[in-house]
Amino acid sequence: MSSPSPSTSSQLTSYLSYLYEYSSAYSARLFEMSSSGPSSVGGDESAAQSTEPLNCIVFNQDSKCFSVGHTGGFILYNTTDILDYQSLPHEVDNSSNFRNAIIVERMFASSLVIIVSQQEPRSMHVYHFQSRNEIVTLKFGNTILNVKVNKERVVVCLEDSIFIYNLKDMKQLHTIMDTPLNKNGLIDLSAAPQSALVAYPGSSEAGTLHIFDAINLCAVNTFIAHDGPLAALKFNPDGTMLATASKKGTVIRVYSVPQGARLFEFRRGMTRCVTIYSLAFSPDSSFLCSSSNTETVHVFKLERADDEKHRQEASQDNAGGGGWFGGLGALMQQAQNYLPTQVNELITVERSFATARLPGSDKKNIAALTNLKNQLHLVVGTSDGYLYCYRVDTNAPSGGELDLVKQHRIGSNADAVARVGNEANSGRSRGGTNSGGSQGGGDSGSTPNVDDPDDFPPMSHTSG
Repeated sequence: MSSPSPSTSSQLTSYLSYLYEYSSAYSARLFEMSSSGPSSVGGDESAAQSTEPLNCIVFNQDSKCFSVGHTGGFILYNTTDILDYQSLPHEVDNSSNFRNAIIVERMFASSLVIIVSQQEPRSMHVYHFQSRNEIVTLKFGNTILNVKVNKERVVVCLEDSIFIYNLKDMKQLHTIMDTPLNKNGLIDLSAAPQSALVAYPGSSEAGTLHIFDAINLCAVNTFIAHDGPLAALKFNPDGTMLATASKKGTVIRVYSVPQGARLFEFRRGMTRCVTIYSLAFSPDSSFLCSSSNTETVHVFKLERADDEKHRQEASQDNAGGGGWFGGLGALMQQAQNYLPTQVNELITVERSFATARLPGSDKKNIAALTNLKNQLHLVVGTSDGYLYCYRVDTNAPSGGELDLVKQHRIGSNADAVARVGNEANSGRSRGGTNSGGSQGGGDSGSTPNVDDPDDFPPMSHTSG
């Protein structure tokens, strides 16, 4: 990969280091209300609605924000606004180079966004949203299928290779070459501080899983997670657990990281095969959700067998649960100990703690678990432009079917977005690019002044 000129390289390094240093300071800030700007169209049922499906919906690393890619560009939302507004506040960017955004990856709640568009599927744009500056563009020899970012690394997945970059200066650190064909770009990157574990399939025909340390640039572990090919992967917030699902979609497993020991196994159904679209942990890793091509989203409780046993024993003691039923339970436990391991596993498989019903089952979707007003909620975005929010009662013995507490329209009418896009283009500066896997530095005219907060303002939504 060719290097930028010394002056551009120095400016790029300084700028990215500045973004890296100050992005975490704003990661917990909410979108600030603005009294000027174009009218909000995200979620307004009276506004004209897009008839085309969204290209992508992506939750950020802590599920406090999510991004939407569509034919006109991309939109950024704040998850913490879901319960407070009739129409979700949002930031819109319809810059001409980002039309048909198919990947929109945001670093926590900062202004740093990584974008891949349909018209340039081999180019990755590192973009400062608030200042409308394109910092750097990287070009690859094949289509970019997935991008993951945390505060240390940027990981780019192609069909047969994975590229690892240092976030501070976008310097290429390592390339994992000749990976098994990964046509869906299935990877995940842990988001915990000073951690950057990359999980990716080790086979296109079996459920082998590789874990790579992107900080120390070395392989960590390889193990068989499922019999069949993998369909979904997700690290927990601490990077100590990894949830997996195969293409069959009936069983979801949770493994310890980096050891690869199986901790939990959950069954969606006995025979029906489904396509798992997403897996996500709750902020405290006590719950796990899965969404698929069916109308049901499952929430599982990550409770160890010993904890469950103690809870049941306490419940039986409080209810005087001795006698015949208590004896029957003991006999069943003894019988289970004599069963073959495979049969024993089927008995100990846990069903879902709670479920949520989506209005339709034919739309691609993504789910996340996040705390809103100090209570856990399940949030599901669908490709037809809706966001559904369900309250999860974590103290209940069983969550049952979750109640829908809020519904929003997401995405944007093409005409409304175009107005914002024209304004964005008028104030946006472009950086140069070099072909053949090279990078270009965004020449914004001067290095950002760390003493001037306007160089890195918090995100603010536009409201009519």
